[in-house]
Amino acid sequence: MSAEAVYPDLAGRAALVTGGADGIGRAIVAALIRQKARVAFLDLDRERGEALAAELTEAGGTVSFQPVDLRDIAATQAAITVAREVCGPFSIGVNNAGHDERHAFETVTSDYWDDRFAVNLRPMMFVAQALAPDMRALGGGALINLSSTSWMKGSPHMIAYTTAKSAVLGFTRSLARALGSDGIRVNCVTPGWVMTERQRTRWVTPDKWDAAQQAQAIKGEILPEDIAAMVLFLASDAARMCTGQNFIVDAGTV
Repeated sequence: MSAEAVYPDLAGRAALVTGGADGIGRAIVAALIRQKARVAFLDLDRERGEALAAELTEAGGTVSFQPVDLRDIAATQAAITVAREVCGPFSIGVNNAGHDERHAFETVTSDYWDDRFAVNLRPMMFVAQALAPDMRALGGGALINLSSTSWMKGSPHMIAYTTAKSAVLGFTRSLARALGSDGIRVNCVTPGWVMTERQRTRWVTPDKWDAAQQAQAIKGEILPEDIAAMVLFLASDAARMCTGQNFIVDAGTV
């Protein structure tokens, strides 16, 4: 990774990140802390979340971790209320949480379909609802929703996931129109195949890696920090006239 850009306007701002204990979310949380933002993050993984919060707090950051299952909307809203008491009103929200479980079309049940949307799409709406009043009162803010290039490539082995992730773009564009008059910017970041620990241990094989490299215009690993770098830009005033857009970070695959 090259040297990380510094956005002075992020210092002192309060940011909320969902799915922040691991992978891309962890990189986003750490990057915001390095920018001197006050960061709250939500995650189902209590052990990893508490360990990351302790690490960042020890290093001098202002951090709030709330363990919560984002499928439980009432619990999620309550967790945001608690986090606000630590960090103050939020001017940045990152809807990062997701789960790209593989599944066959023939095996999808109605319960499984609903659960994949409850994990990968539904929380975005209600996190945005919880944060928008803060941003309105502050005179503006930035919401960033994460999608995936898997739907753009028509990945056949996670159809519920790709359908939910494609809907993130429609949600982003409509929400940008709904909140734009309040000075709230809403954008989407769409990662390619990012080499998180989960991807390395569960999905990477020599054949899949070779195929990915053939598809990428820029060769090499796409890292969680590459996605975090785009999130920082969109959260900052450097992106003050960017809203309703989709920013793809995939080394030129799609």
